[in-house]
Amino acid sequence: MYLVTRNGARRLLEAVANGQLPFDAANYVAECIVLNDHFDFADEAVRDAIYLVEDDTGRFVAGEDDWRPTRDEILTALALLD
Repeated sequence: MYLVTRNGARRLLEAVANGQLPFDAANYVAECIVLNDHFDFADEAVRDAIYLVEDDTGRFVAGEDDWRPTRDEILTALALLD
């Protein structure tokens, strides 16, 4: 079993927030973590942060192919990891 830590979740969210990692790539990584039975989350804040990046259903709700969480949403999730 692999543990997704606060540091790992923070690095993923920071990379997206700072434009160092395209959202689609982060979304793919997060989806692989969520769908894999070999990963566990250190705590609820880590789980919520990964699910924020993984959940791209907003694309369908908003009808926009390039939908992504806002920078404010990402920064809020980052604050919960501190």
